Amino acid sequence: RSSDLSTAYLFVGGLDKAHAFKGVKYLLEAFSHLPEDTDLLIVGDGDLKVEYERFADQLQVRSRVHFLGRLDQETLVDVYRTADVFVFPSINRAEAFGLAALEAEACGKPVIASDLPGVRTVVLQGETGLLIPPKDAERLQQAMLRLHEDKALSLKLGERARIHAEKFSWDTHIRS
Repeated sequence: RSSDLSTAYLFVGGLDKAHAFKGVKYLLEAFSHLPEDTDLLIVGDGDLKVEYERFADQLQVRSRVHFLGRLDQETLVDVYRTADVFVFPSINRAEAFGLAALEAEACGKPVIASDLPGVRTVVLQGETGLLIPPKDAERLQQAMLRLHEDKALSLKLGERARIHAEKFSWDTHIRS
């Protein structure tokens, strides 16, 4: 990344028709309006990957969108740690929980996510991240820009996210 002021956003999820509810098109649309010093890391694979790559080309952001494919667990953890903000733009209630968002929080990352019932158990508005209406690329872009411009807020949300994620650990559940 070019400077300390740059921001790397991360998405992790299936890139196939079965996971079209993950909202990757809305994410790419939102990302296309962000400054040049931002990058988008997309982890996952599937039959829609080529379509998403073409869409990134159309939006003229392909040079800043990095399709990383499927990653082994160790590499994935490294990518979570490298990213600044995790983005979880699911578009409907097919997203029942948000394990990837919880993994990001466990790595101390703030999460921007769609305001959906299951996701709200993982991402707490203004505490561990920012919730936005599903299918709203403009609000998604505004939230992404906010965490790009306000590094202190991003760090604060990330720290609270890490603490919040501990509530979901096996150790916590075994002890309770």
